[in-house]
Amino acid sequence: MTDKSRSHNIVVTGGAGDKALTKEQKSFNTLIGKISTRRAELAAWQAFEPEFQARFHGEYVPSQHAFMAIRIQLVHCLDQAYDAEGLTKADRQTIEELILYVAGGLLTHVDDPALAEVYRRYQPPAAGADAASKADLQAALADAFGTESPDEIEFDSPEELFNKLQEELEKLDAQARAEGDARETAKARRRADARRAAAQERARTEQAEAHLSLRDVYRKLASALHPDREPDPVERERKAMLMQRVNLAYASKSLLDLLELQLELEHIDKASVGNVTEDRLKRWNATLKEQLRNLDMELDEVTYGFAVRSGMPPHGRLSTKGVMRQLSQNILNLREFTKACEYDMRVFDDIKRLKPWLKRMKQELLS
Repeated sequence: MTDKSRSHNIVVTGGAGDKALTKEQKSFNTLIGKISTRRAELAAWQAFEPEFQARFHGEYVPSQHAFMAIRIQLVHCLDQAYDAEGLTKADRQTIEELILYVAGGLLTHVDDPALAEVYRRYQPPAAGADAASKADLQAALADAFGTESPDEIEFDSPEELFNKLQEELEKLDAQARAEGDARETAKARRRADARRAAAQERARTEQAEAHLSLRDVYRKLASALHPDREPDPVERERKAMLMQRVNLAYASKSLLDLLELQLELEHIDKASVGNVTEDRLKRWNATLKEQLRNLDMELDEVTYGFAVRSGMPPHGRLSTKGVMRQLSQNILNLREFTKACEYDMRVFDDIKRLKPWLKRMKQELLS
């Protein structure tokens, strides 16, 4: 990767008499600086990856597995304690709620048939609707939604009835919105089509200018470095290696790398960069903007991966120190939760300790 200091060699200066820079020259310098900064940030994240991976897989993943294992054990202890003598109906209700809460959360992360079987046993059965009440509800719904026959509205449980109501209401809302928005949508579409066409034309123009800029610099370098035109074997090998760098820069659409190669080979100098015409500089800037956008997307993708694994919000600027600090806190939390769960497991050895523990857990479920 090109280092930041070398990238900063390619800047436009005021020259003799400190002549003021033009708008395009200022933009060129700004883009060069931003690209150099993004490269340095990417390099820092790439260097950080091995350290993060070692901590993540060496400490976080085992801590997570240990926590889930003790939670699975807790569910089985709750299941075994359900029929214990001395428990009230309220105690058993709390056990049911705890099993559903803990096991339900675990089953989204683990594939454990035994745990799934316990979870299934404590799920409440779907209550069938009373026949008379169901007929009344069918008639009321048929009248409300314009259905000719009440029998067309079928449901076997309150949940299914609620879902059907939601579906019908959503259909009505969607129809009303569609009718109300039809005219506005047509107007907006016409305006959007005009804007889209103009934006696409600008994008095609910028892309064509960017390609011309890359091709222009690439051709100059390729002409000077073509190894087949060099009789000296040593020099031919050197040019072949340089040509590989040129081809890589061109393939990745990195105008900055191509310009740096020109500077390295003394095909250009700082003064010649400052003497580039405004039209050419404008094309260069279009290419550099595209390169910067690609670097920004690459950086966002890299930082998003670290954010997800460390449990941090994926938006905003992250730092390697912040990610490692959050990962360390997550490891500490998992270990503390595991110890607390191990301590709670002791209550199952004594019904006198289990009952107040269940009351405390009930309060936590309600909070």
